Amino acid sequence: MTQTISHSKSDALARTHDPKTSWEAAEKVDTNRLEGIVLRAIKECGKKGAIHDDVYARLELHKIRESSITPRYKQLENKGLIYRDGTTRKGSMGRSQLVMYYKEE
Repeated sequence: MTQTISHSKSDALARTHDPKTSWEAAEKVDTNRLEGIVLRAIKECGKKGAIHDDVYARLELHKIRESSITPRYKQLENKGLIYRDGTTRKGSMGRSQLVMYYKEE
């Protein structure tokens, strides 16, 4: 079942039923900065595209939590900066992951 996610005035993400502390933490996250970092990681993978494992491997040096990365994919897709066409590749744990592609201008 999909969780309902709302946007606050600062465009922070938190679930509608989350406690106040979650909303406060979400408002402190610089989503534009994180989106830019994730977008660069996907772009660096070139025409072969990137799965989550590829992005996470590139972002470990930035000390960004994995839970801060995954919400950026949908945001970048909604903004038309990346796309997913249903192609999958096996990740390090042997599970299929969707391939994300940087959308060339």
